Amino acid sequence: MARRTVLVAEHCGFCSGVRNALAAVQRKLESGSGKKVYLLKGLIHNTSVNAMLKEAGCVFVEDIRQIPPGSEAVFGAHGVSPEVMELALKMDLHIADTTCPVVAHLQSAAAAVPCEKELVIAGFPGHPELEGVLAHAKTEKVFVIGKKEEIALLPPLEAPVFLTQTTLNHQEAEELKQTFKTRFPNAHTPDTLCPASRLRQHSVEELAPQCDLFIVAGSPHSSTATRLRATA
Repeated sequence: MARRTVLVAEHCGFCSGVRNALAAVQRKLESGSGKKVYLLKGLIHNTSVNAMLKEAGCVFVEDIRQIPPGSEAVFGAHGVSPEVMELALKMDLHIADTTCPVVAHLQSAAAAVPCEKELVIAGFPGHPELEGVLAHAKTEKVFVIGKKEEIALLPPLEAPVFLTQTTLNHQEAEELKQTFKTRFPNAHTPDTLCPASRLRQHSVEELAPQCDLFIVAGSPHSSTATRLRATA
């Protein structure tokens, strides 16, 4: 059998946000309270991790109203809406909010857009991160796009704010941003991409040309894993 060389990307594995989220759940499980630990819409988009957490005794729910009042609850790394957080407090839930700091920054950026201004977000409709970010926006003039071609379909905007979901491909995000600024020169376009995702994409770009086969260890419904696969 011919010898094969296995190359490992310089930047891989869980980011600090995911590691912190896992540690928070572990602390809940080991607290000795004896209560069930409820996870709202899962912790992260990783099938193996979620299966491990279920085996450890975590209960996964899709709606916060499925959690009994006074229970131990964990909000995942993708973040939740202000309405969900308010309801959790009213239900007297013991919350571990593991929202990724980068996602929290994106939520704050969306919330900072004045009501009279327009907000345009590039992302994946239906993704929990995007849903949470949209819920933080105070302006009602919100547009969601997923492709560069959709920028031309936007109505005239005076001084829009352009944000991106944190895990977009960094090259595609930059292309979207430049196309947006070409059409809307007065746009404000802060960087809201995840630095860890960017590093992993750079690692794939450097390593993939050296490989006959490139394997991304992740789940098909993970935005991060999907972007890495597309990059390779």
